[in-house]
Amino acid sequence: MKLFNVANFLEVNSTNEQVKNALRAHANEGYVCRARKQTGGYGRQGRFWTSPEGGLYQSVLLRPKRSIAELPTLGFVMALAIRASLLRLAARPPEAVQVKWPNDLIVGDNKIAGISMEASSGGVCIGVGVNVFRPANPQDLLFDGKYQPAFFADMAIGHTDQGQIAFGNGYTFSNQQDAIAAVGDSILSSFEQCYSVWQSNGFEPFIKEYQSCSYLQGKRVRMQLLSGDVIVEGTVVGVDEETACLKVDDGAQVKLVNSGEAHIIG
Repeated sequence: MKLFNVANFLEVNSTNEQVKNALRAHANEGYVCRARKQTGGYGRQGRFWTSPEGGLYQSVLLRPKRSIAELPTLGFVMALAIRASLLRLAARPPEAVQVKWPNDLIVGDNKIAGISMEASSGGVCIGVGVNVFRPANPQDLLFDGKYQPAFFADMAIGHTDQGQIAFGNGYTFSNQQDAIAAVGDSILSSFEQCYSVWQSNGFEPFIKEYQSCSYLQGKRVRMQLLSGDVIVEGTVVGVDEETACLKVDDGAQVKLVNSGEAHIIG
């Protein structure tokens, strides 16, 4: 992880806010804020949640060189990096984890991770939350009300005869925090490689992989704003490699959708 410099905190209001403060202070690219707990974590469209111990909460400071119009695709690149890391650490097949436009990772039909991305002070903050272990208080879950949470511990983690935490790929850890840090470090390592490719070539090298693991691909959806207004109904046929818009075929034409929530209707 040559690019990234991780600062660890016991508790913060929001790792995103820490990174945005660093952007305002002209910090170098690669600063990462990682916290055991958040008291004011948030995601896309302003959804707030508490983030108790047991999850991975980290935000990354970037200063990308691509055009502003291409920035939304960087969130997709992070999603693929998270997916690759979870599959590798869990030693699970590719179909075990899918990406859901625009910012979630899904196991089965449940949410294991979420991503937020904000442009601020000449740079970008990408926030990552991953459900690693179940929290002591089940009321305090990284949960947006739409999808039930999935946990990395359920798909990948066991224990050795000595009581150590064991990942599916054979790595062992003496405690939860070391295991969570390993998940965070693996994601950063995967993302560093992807980020370099994206900086040079944009999203085009990733488009086939993204569509191959897209949770919405081929499904019939209703795209809806928080207000309840329907943008379009139709079948998801892909994502646009330049704008990150979802491609939805309504039967008459393929429309590009850049906002709203996808509700599966068939």
